Amino acid sequence: MITTLIKAYKIIRLASLPHPLKTLTLIVLVSALYACGGGAANTTTPPSNETITETETETETETETETETETETETETELLTGTFKLNATTHVSGLYYISGNNTGYTSANGGFSYQQNDDIQFFIGDIALPNTLAQATIDTVLLAGNSDPANTVTANITRLLIALDADQNPNNGIEITSATHQIAEQITLNFASSTFTSDSASLVASAGGVLPSKVAALENIAIALGADTSCGSSHEKIGTSAEFNTFAYGVAGTVTVVNDCTLLFTRFSYTGGGLPDVYFYTGPNGNFNQGSGFGPNLYGQTFETTTHIQTISPNALNELDAISVWCVQAGVDFGSGVFNR
Repeated sequence: MITTLIKAYKIIRLASLPHPLKTLTLIVLVSALYACGGGAANTTTPPSNETITETETETETETETETETETETETETELLTGTFKLNATTHVSGLYYISGNNTGYTSANGGFSYQQNDDIQFFIGDIALPNTLAQATIDTVLLAGNSDPANTVTANITRLLIALDADQNPNNGIEITSATHQIAEQITLNFASSTFTSDSASLVASAGGVLPSKVAALENIAIALGADTSCGSSHEKIGTSAEFNTFAYGVAGTVTVVNDCTLLFTRFSYTGGGLPDVYFYTGPNGNFNQGSGFGPNLYGQTFETTTHIQTISPNALNELDAISVWCVQAGVDFGSGVFNR
């Protein structure tokens, strides 16, 4: 209180001073007041170090969250390129496709554009191939889905693509022309139908193609995986298939005899478990205890819906009424199937 009165008194005295001196003195006095903290009271409490740290941390967290969100959005919207293949080595060009907001025709090397998590569907005219999740590589086995008894859908898609190829030579790739798309307008096909051959006959004839057999189509897939064709194709079991029933370690899939020395496995799965002596086993009359093993030891190998081939000897093929993923040491069937006739 006293300090305030003294300051007021000095200001009153200032009023009686000559003008130049009054101005100079006022400046000095005001400066002194502020230097001593005599100016207007500052009621704002400076932030503590903890508050500053918390604010900085919150800002950093918000920035990191925004960055992560932007990264996720960029990943989801990033335009990716996939490839459509007839088999492991043969590209398919000229297929029309729809994948989210992306549409077009597959390129000379089977390329198409898609975004992560989008579905994709391919077309020949109005013929729709099965829908699937867009991914880096798509082939006829993948299009057929997880359940394709006797590889019927896989074979029929493959047959149609070979039949509609521009030069009828799948060894140099499959090309679907604009003329073929026009011929296929207002046509639909069921690839799982038992009448697929007759249903597609008119279309194939109009396109000037020849529809290969189911066995030939599946052998085409096997050949691309390295199957030997010199062994011939005369055995009575060629074209027969078996579906694995799952008993242990995730055994599943389909196996088809495609020639005298080759089995084609599609969507085959096995976790690699059991005892260390697991083999494919023949089952004469369904009896695996009287059968014989073939191929490499499967123990420790992991298969997850794979497509692969396995060679088989003539004697083993003769015994192949059924097939098992068989644990020799325990005499246990991990999964097996009987070949259709």
